[in-house]
Amino acid sequence: MRYSRRAFLTNAVAAIMAGAVLPVMAEDTPQTVGPQAIDSHVHVWVKDPRFPFAEGANVPEGIDASVETLLRRMEANQVARTVLIQVIHYKWDNRYLVDCLRRFPGKFAGVCRVNPEARDASDQLIYWTSQGCDGVRLSPAADDSGDWIRKPQMYALWGQCQRLHVPMTLLLPASRLPDVRPLIDHHQDLTVVIDHMADCPIGDTASLAKLLDLARYPRVFVKITHLWSLSRQSYPFRDSYEMVARVRDAFGSQRIMGGTDWPIKTELASYEQRLALYREEIPFFNADERKDVLYRTVQRVWPSSR
Repeated sequence: MRYSRRAFLTNAVAAIMAGAVLPVMAEDTPQTVGPQAIDSHVHVWVKDPRFPFAEGANVPEGIDASVETLLRRMEANQVARTVLIQVIHYKWDNRYLVDCLRRFPGKFAGVCRVNPEARDASDQLIYWTSQGCDGVRLSPAADDSGDWIRKPQMYALWGQCQRLHVPMTLLLPASRLPDVRPLIDHHQDLTVVIDHMADCPIGDTASLAKLLDLARYPRVFVKITHLWSLSRQSYPFRDSYEMVARVRDAFGSQRIMGGTDWPIKTELASYEQRLALYREEIPFFNADERKDVLYRTVQRVWPSSR
């Protein structure tokens, strides 16, 4: 039997409410059937003169990263909502991100980028949140090019984030975690999200200790993502599970979240496989913890009613 799109959506809502397994639509897009999810981490971009890439951007060829393709993936895999993270290809120009938020209301939250070294960084944040963005991402590098994270001007930007009641998201190596401790101390009402477990290398206990030390702050959350990058093994990346378990034990399931990081490095794991990691592969989550990882924690940080 071949379902129409309307019939599938009607049956899907009823099935989710009843806890049933959904039928699979006959489409070209790969599909999995599993618990509903909210994806905490996805990038989108498109080659379009309305949304030019930043000068010198290293945009990979042959990848369809459009929001329309993402929506098809989401529908086929029962992903209710997705947090779009501004891709570095556009740098501080968040117009494509905002365009996606406006064209598909209710489907996305959006995390913008601003120039952290600009004097008007706080004003940039005000502007992009007024356009619909739900937070900001900073990415201090490990070398001295990322030393701006230590400068006093960071307090103004973090303070603006706190006043706007939007999360501060950090893509940073574990070596930078001590640099953000004073900022977290000073802004304890601000929700802070650490991307990709701070990319702690597997087996690096000193780096992991820096991350686990942030569990003392009740408003710090961690994305247990990038397993495909951190692991020395192929899918399902079992050598990373011990680190995930330690992060879960320190922060609790209510402060950790899964995410696909689509379409980055899909040769290591497909969108469907990345969802399956949190739905079924990581073995030690109980049923309630799995709900936190799949959607409840993301909903706490980026509520659909924001």
